[in-house]
Amino acid sequence: MTPGLLPPQVQKLYQQQLNSLPDTVTGRYQNTELGQVWLLEAGDPQAPVLMALHGLQTPAPFLMEMLLPLTEHYRIICPDIPGQAGHSGLVAPLPVQQGYAYWLGKLMDALELPACAMLGMSFGGAILLDAASLMPERISAASLWVPAGFFRPVWRPIKSLLLPVLSFKLNSDQPHFDRMMDPLLGQNWPELKAYYYAVQEAGLPLVLIPPGPFGPEQLQSLQAPVQLVVAEQDIYFAPDKLIKLAQYALPELADLLRLDDLHVPSPEHRALMAQRLGAFLHRHTAGV
Repeated sequence: MTPGLLPPQVQKLYQQQLNSLPDTVTGRYQNTELGQVWLLEAGDPQAPVLMALHGLQTPAPFLMEMLLPLTEHYRIICPDIPGQAGHSGLVAPLPVQQGYAYWLGKLMDALELPACAMLGMSFGGAILLDAASLMPERISAASLWVPAGFFRPVWRPIKSLLLPVLSFKLNSDQPHFDRMMDPLLGQNWPELKAYYYAVQEAGLPLVLIPPGPFGPEQLQSLQAPVQLVVAEQDIYFAPDKLIKLAQYALPELADLLRLDDLHVPSPEHRALMAQRLGAFLHRHTAGV
């Protein structure tokens, strides 16, 4: 069972998503030097670890759903990131001075993980890059799914979101919210859209600014192989620009997947991403 740190309607949807996962997925608090972190775990406790970092307002049960196929070979650890409408609290690390990386390092210390493979999706991708800038030796392989952290998008999201956001602010109802969310995820994940709406209705503070941007001067010490997934219709990160900056900053970029999809992809593409991640990890972390 999850603790009750969230408003009732948000808590209900969190629990529904958690209940949709197999019983082999367990949740618990982990004590760290910086306080308690709520995390989900799945897979053989003796298997190689994949630390999975979720996106903006998309707590651990949603990302864990995407990664279930990998639990046959990996121990998946997916923490709720502080400040992101989960159970690790609403006080986020500072996005500057490697605050998120320091938080992640303390979590790894508490879990007795000297190093492991990491996945970061969207906002979580920027946290992974923050970790790569502070403690690159603790990353054995890195997968970045539609990641923040390489640049701060401005005109692309404004062009798609300005009018829908203003319309939602004026009306604050479900139909206008749906229109605001369509460029982000369309009909790709109804449960996640419902969670976003509940978070909005509850008035939870939104931590929108990820760490970064990061370039070669911050990431030059990362020796781990890197996988990158981009989306052609990404509302935030233009795929060509994202690829160019990633190739410039990460000389060990070893795998690239381009999806003709939105920032939050379809179920079919989510399955493909997990399959591609499994193949990437098998190639680059055998014996880790």
